[in-house]
Amino acid sequence: MAFDEEGQAVTVEDKLRICTRAYNLLMTIDFTPEDIIFDLNILTIATGMEEHNEYAKNYILAVKAVKEACPHCHISGGLSNLSFSFRGLNDLREAFHSVFLYHAIQYGMDMGIVNAGKLPVYDDVEPELRKVLEEVIWNKSDDGDHVNRLIAMAEKAR
Repeated sequence: MAFDEEGQAVTVEDKLRICTRAYNLLMTIDFTPEDIIFDLNILTIATGMEEHNEYAKNYILAVKAVKEACPHCHISGGLSNLSFSFRGLNDLREAFHSVFLYHAIQYGMDMGIVNAGKLPVYDDVEPELRKVLEEVIWNKSDDGDHVNRLIAMAEKAR
């Protein structure tokens, strides 16, 4: 996992720094790079705390950066953390995971801890919900109100 003496990595730079350091140490003892699996810490987003809003984007961008800096390594992560602020809304959470994985896999994520039997196919996620989830995951929308839109959708689903 992307932790070091300073704590848990939340930025792209810290995730990359920690994983590169571990990778280089393992290479000095002839560890097989294909056997290295980094968990870059999928963290909860849309919590109402502004500083958490970049966590999903940071994870996805860090996947690409770590894969480039650490050839042949693998990237994993536990998806339930991503949507923890919406516990009890299982359909919403599973849609969240599907949309997140769709993007993270494109950036190089190899494996994840997820209830695959409950995971909807990305294209099957209702289009309006999928759009809001993508805005929240990338922390970007035309009006900057994407987190509030998701929270309103969650309240309606509740």
